[in-house]
Amino acid sequence: MHQINIRLNEKNFDRLDKISRESGHSPSTMGSNIISQWVDLYHCKIRRGDVIFSKPILKKLLDALDRSYIDEISEYMAGHIIKEIKMQEGDVNYASLVEHILKWNKVNHLPINKINKNANDLNQANLDETEMFVSRHMLGRNWSELECKTYKKTFENIGRTIVSSEYDDDTFSFEVIKRRELAR
Repeated sequence: MHQINIRLNEKNFDRLDKISRESGHSPSTMGSNIISQWVDLYHCKIRRGDVIFSKPILKKLLDALDRSYIDEISEYMAGHIIKEIKMQEGDVNYASLVEHILKWNKVNHLPINKINKNANDLNQANLDETEMFVSRHMLGRNWSELECKTYKKTFENIGRTIVSSEYDDDTFSFEVIKRRELAR
């Protein structure tokens, strides 16, 4: 951990002080969290100039999407995700892909949860440790199908197996084999 000192004008300090009292955290903790979030999540968006649409606008755009194009669009998006991570990190592996997916969804206020699972029962020779990704977004079926297929193709592009995937009007989920370990 490193310590830095920052200066705020009186108006912003008063606002930070009020927010910190309401949340039960010190101004230092709040400042540290804000800086960490900016470094982790927002720096890339600000530097690259990404545009974020509100959920109602995004839903309207997606509802107008012809579903016959979803497979083609998801292929394109999966390739784009791989290229973005390569540009930022030089290599795309399971851990970096998961990290980016979780961050991208968080910064866009589209929560996605990661749940560790064990896909096989103990009687089989191999144990496949899997992770399930689940999102409840309220953006409609087109979004669910597009995101589910995009992430599925992205993981497949780095050699991972998708165990299952589902989507409906408000949610999508997919389960990925994380790693394979031989039973002892």
